[in-house]
Amino acid sequence: MFNNILGNEKIKKLLENSVKTNKTSHSYLFIGTEGIGKKLIAKELAKMILCNGHDKYCNNCKSCIEFDTDNNPDFKIIEPDGNSLKIEQIREFQSKVLEKPIISNKKVYIINDSDKMTRRSPKLFIKNIRGTTRVCYNNLNRFK
Repeated sequence: MFNNILGNEKIKKLLENSVKTNKTSHSYLFIGTEGIGKKLIAKELAKMILCNGHDKYCNNCKSCIEFDTDNNPDFKIIEPDGNSLKIEQIREFQSKVLEKPIISNKKVYIINDSDKMTRRSPKLFIKNIRGTTRVCYNNLNRFK
């Protein structure tokens, strides 16, 4: 787990243990300067959460294979549309979050550059997080 990521040992160990013990949170906020690996760690965490293998990072199950080929339907990265995350993107996220997972028993969303949300988007997003079950995991990447 996290083998291709250098540094951040304490955080990696904490996240690995939370997945191994099945005590993951429904959301994570990754904050830091650009280029330190926030998105990479979020993606690796997503893969571990979605893995259907017995060791929680098998690289052999359907979920891991689909994840590695960017085809896992239970995983989505929401990127800014232009220079902002628009309310329409959050509404689409809100509707998709209600759908059941297809391959895994959970769904994972990464909201990249969450600081680029338009004025109304954060309120809608926070409302959505409060109302979701443990099926959805939201990873927010914010550049400082």
